[in-house]
Amino acid sequence: MQAWLKLSIALLCSCSSTSTRSVSAFVPTLSRSRSRVGANVPPILGMAAWDDEDEAQRDAAVRRNQARTDVRNFLTQRAIQSFMFLLHSCRDPHTVRWLEHTYGFTNLLEYHGSGAFNLTIYPEWDSILQDMTSRPSEVVIVSARRRGGGHGGWSKDNPYLEDRFVEFEIDIDPPSLVSRLISVRDQIAKEWVVDLDTLVKANDMILTSYTEKHLSDRASEECQDFDQPEECMEIENLTAPYSNKRQEEKKAAFERNAMVFLSNTIHSLGQGSSPHRKGNFDLLILLATQESVHRVLRAYRDAGDEREVSFSWLREFYVSRVSRYFDGNQEYGRADDFVEELLLTPPSLKTSEIALELIDPMRMAEDIIAMRSEVARDWKTVMQASAEDHMALQRIVLAARMGKMLETSSGSSKEENPPTSTPKAVVAEAEASSLDGAGAFE
Repeated sequence: MQAWLKLSIALLCSCSSTSTRSVSAFVPTLSRSRSRVGANVPPILGMAAWDDEDEAQRDAAVRRNQARTDVRNFLTQRAIQSFMFLLHSCRDPHTVRWLEHTYGFTNLLEYHGSGAFNLTIYPEWDSILQDMTSRPSEVVIVSARRRGGGHGGWSKDNPYLEDRFVEFEIDIDPPSLVSRLISVRDQIAKEWVVDLDTLVKANDMILTSYTEKHLSDRASEECQDFDQPEECMEIENLTAPYSNKRQEEKKAAFERNAMVFLSNTIHSLGQGSSPHRKGNFDLLILLATQESVHRVLRAYRDAGDEREVSFSWLREFYVSRVSRYFDGNQEYGRADDFVEELLLTPPSLKTSEIALELIDPMRMAEDIIAMRSEVARDWKTVMQASAEDHMALQRIVLAARMGKMLETSSGSSKEENPPTSTPKAVVAEAEASSLDGAGAFE
């Protein structure tokens, strides 16, 4: 027992370095609790004790965090990103520019992360779609510069000749865009019903893989003390001596097979997928991990004094790493990186007002992993109900389009009041190599 205490106290001296990265996505600002103004603790998920005056602020913070990790908001974001990718692939960058100009999107086509929308302006999953249904039709005027031969028989290198431009109009009907976005969103929702089962399958194997790799690493270390070198050779020959695979495996705390399971699932179904399905799956795991951390922290907080130390430690661990793992544009596999860092964090001792308490990061990782499977099952139910949400939104779109048709028909029946021209919106410039053939303008 004394040896264990000495080892635990020695672990207190170990330090872990953290790095920061810029956040390109919108992250809602949380104001500091007035009862904790002097404390150096960001109120991400609330504190153990709140004053009555801070109750409204606490509820608002919880709502913002719930909106931040709401899978329906994330589904809308990925549907818009996939739709913009399809528009760009079909050589329609003008509608993409209109979406970016109207809703303030920045580099959304290249953005790999969650929380891309301003949750203050668009708090609900259908806020942007509802806004589109109420917008009037617009016309984008594209000015294309003609390149190629000169004017008549003149040389194209003549500096005294001005460039010739050709303008053409592109109609933008926002309610029509909503109908197309709903189709994309419905397809992604159906894919996620299957992918969330894959997430649970991969998630349930993490702890088993971690235990097996831990035992394998210990066996490799003990192999150096064997009297019989043949037993060591059997372990060493599992991988080629000139490869770096052995070194990479030592860095990984568990097997990361989620993408392999997803590829097998897609291949077995034999169906087409949305353009960003693997990216969606990676971000779905990341968002489920963040939601799991939130739920575990709330459970620790509600447990009171029994888990107060664990709550404080995990909250500090999460807050110090939220910008590195969860916010902004991220790399693939950040969810596994977060869980791995938590699993590899050594236990420590923390002195409280009552006694010396043990901090067990592995136990916390187990709680988060178990909670992630529960989150995936809850989200699967939400995805299965998305068709009903789309049906209600389609009715709104139909009513908006019928209203526009009635306005157009009533306006055209009055000769003395001819219909006004469609408002002209964004003017985009593009260059054209020729005016013949399809896809001449880019």
